[in-house]
Amino acid sequence: MTHSAPPFDGCSWLRAWNETWGAALDPQGFGGRLREARLARLIAAALRDSPLYARRSRGAVALADFAPVSKAELMHGFDDWATDRRITLAGAQAHLAGAGIADAWLGRYLLWTSSGTSGVPGLFVQDAASLAAYDAIEALRLRGSGAGVLGLWSVGRRCAYVGALGGPYAGHVAIERVRRLAPLGLAPRLELMSVLEPISGLVQRLQAFQPDVLITYPSCAAALALEQARGALRLRLDELWLGGEQLTPGQRGLVRSAFGCRLRNSYGASEFYSIAFECSHAQLHLNGDWVILEPVDARGRAAAGDAFSHGALLTNLANRTQPLLRYALPDRIRYAAAPCACGSAWPVIEVQGRCGDTLDLPGPEGRIRLLPLALETAIEEDAGVTQFQLLLRSDTRLELRLEAGAADAAAALARARRAVLAFLAGQGLRGVHVVCSRAAVRRQSGSGKLRRVVDARAPGAEAPVPA
Repeated sequence: MTHSAPPFDGCSWLRAWNETWGAALDPQGFGGRLREARLARLIAAALRDSPLYARRSRGAVALADFAPVSKAELMHGFDDWATDRRITLAGAQAHLAGAGIADAWLGRYLLWTSSGTSGVPGLFVQDAASLAAYDAIEALRLRGSGAGVLGLWSVGRRCAYVGALGGPYAGHVAIERVRRLAPLGLAPRLELMSVLEPISGLVQRLQAFQPDVLITYPSCAAALALEQARGALRLRLDELWLGGEQLTPGQRGLVRSAFGCRLRNSYGASEFYSIAFECSHAQLHLNGDWVILEPVDARGRAAAGDAFSHGALLTNLANRTQPLLRYALPDRIRYAAAPCACGSAWPVIEVQGRCGDTLDLPGPEGRIRLLPLALETAIEEDAGVTQFQLLLRSDTRLELRLEAGAADAAAALARARRAVLAFLAGQGLRGVHVVCSRAAVRRQSGSGKLRRVVDARAPGAEAPVPA
């Protein structure tokens, strides 16, 4: 197979770098002016060149004039969404089916997909401006200005990425793009490992590779930290980069104690890769010059008070090819009232996002930890099911449920059960029963979010159903 080089536009990159650097010096002044100018250009492009937005938002002038939009609506109207009329769903899917990870599409775009946590998998087109923005944010804010030209790598570093590798997911595509773009001789030694591997296998591979930098999800980092604490893993990390899930205080304390290295945490999504970066005081700062994030209540109105919102509306100011204006995210957020002690004037946000329970089960040679994201990925990829709930009832019993209204629920449950059993077998667990249930999934009170992997034995979990 011939692979096209990942997209990179030097002019866009230089502009994004300079503007991102300048905005950090004066977030409210220069940063605010950049935000308003970018928003005006985005609105103009969407109304002029996107048939979907021209229909649904005719007469809009300000951002508030745009009704919130869902992933389902955008995917349904995919062929009318983009401002480049060559972009079609069939074309994008054909490219993904035949191309390598991070190959350019139509000579200038990058494609990646999202999971179906909200019920509908997404397919997102990244243009030169959005990729340049992500590079600049990663380099200048999350990693620090000494992180290298593309914000991730420096000569001779050994980097291990443990993530979902079964498809063109945002994290995998972004890592592969930067690796392939690194100048000859300056690329790091990069080892990619699947989060679906048993923890014991990951421990062996990481121990042999001895990375300087580990890039993974908080739940995976916490599981590896336990292995480090008990001596099965002996890494000497310079840095640990985390994203893709919510980092809990318990996980933070565990990984810091075990690895004793600098922790770099971020908040992002497939829709905008770098929404917020964590400062030295462990606070998330919104990249407010590149993205607008509105907390809203259950009816899509501006959330009042200082409680966590029901959801959030995201506006991507970097990407004018596939516009996102007031796009509905399920994450609950709130803005901090007081400025951060680190001195940064970028807004501080708190996020309650994607999270699930790590399941701990007895194996032939000791306890085996099952990562929530690994279980979710296995079911999504092998069964094609996204709206499910897997509940651990006992050391030998899992209960599998589907969201009400699922098409051909019996067949979907059967596929999901086979996927779970295959995953368990791959982890060395063969004595666990997976029971299919027609009971309704249990959503979190307040947010209504679906936690897809739940330890039902934990304090506060629902009472076990009768055997």
